[in-house]
Amino acid sequence: MKILIKIEEYLPETQQIIVKFCSSQSEKSIDQIQPLAIDLDKLDLFDTELFLESLTVHGQGVIERYEQLQYGEDIENGPLDITKLLGKTIERKKFPRKKQLIPMRRVKL
Repeated sequence: MKILIKIEEYLPETQQIIVKFCSSQSEKSIDQIQPLAIDLDKLDLFDTELFLESLTVHGQGVIERYEQLQYGEDIENGPLDITKLLGKTIERKKFPRKKQLIPMRRVKL
């Protein structure tokens, strides 16, 4: 999944950014999305690439929660009872793995 990120405002006095997240496949424009305030201490500020990567990871969580509320329902694991699944909209991920850059300055072999 590709996501779109739009940083609306930087608040240096509170160390926050106002940002919008949107899936690239969303029906809505990113300008129609509600902005969120994110504390900079929750993001990696080492360099631009790591900042954008940490912002992307944060945004993926926001988009997944939104899509889950809008499209799919949580299904509890347990013994199979198909009657509990009737009438529910279920969305599943193909590859539920996370990938992140690891900040490092030097690698010794």
